[in-house]
Amino acid sequence: MEYMMNRNIESRTEGLRHSHANVSACQVPAVIAAFVLAVILIAVVNPPLSFAEEAPPAAVVSYRDGKITGVYETTIQIDHKTFSFAPEVVILDRHNDPLSERDIRVDLEVKYHLLKGTTDKIDQMIVFLPE
Repeated sequence: MEYMMNRNIESRTEGLRHSHANVSACQVPAVIAAFVLAVILIAVVNPPLSFAEEAPPAAVVSYRDGKITGVYETTIQIDHKTFSFAPEVVILDRHNDPLSERDIRVDLEVKYHLLKGTTDKIDQMIVFLPE
């Protein structure tokens, strides 16, 4: 039976030149070489990110943008919505210098973060003072 199968294969490839009879065996090295070249090109053109390029955890906090529209004794308004400060609020200027609640006034641009689990308590705020 095996002899018959080999004979059938031989008869089908009889008229072909040797290089065409075994095309797949010749193509394997070329395909491998093309794959390796493609991987090298991808690595050179688009190197993977290193851990040093990741943003630090503090920068991952998402801030909301707004403009102070009101300042009151215990609350402030940003874009006409009332907020209070968390007990340990951190208020900074654009240069990361600390500010106090007294430095806040109407018409200043701010970025603020709400205390987790609340909708009206600010725990972090960056105030953009005019320069």
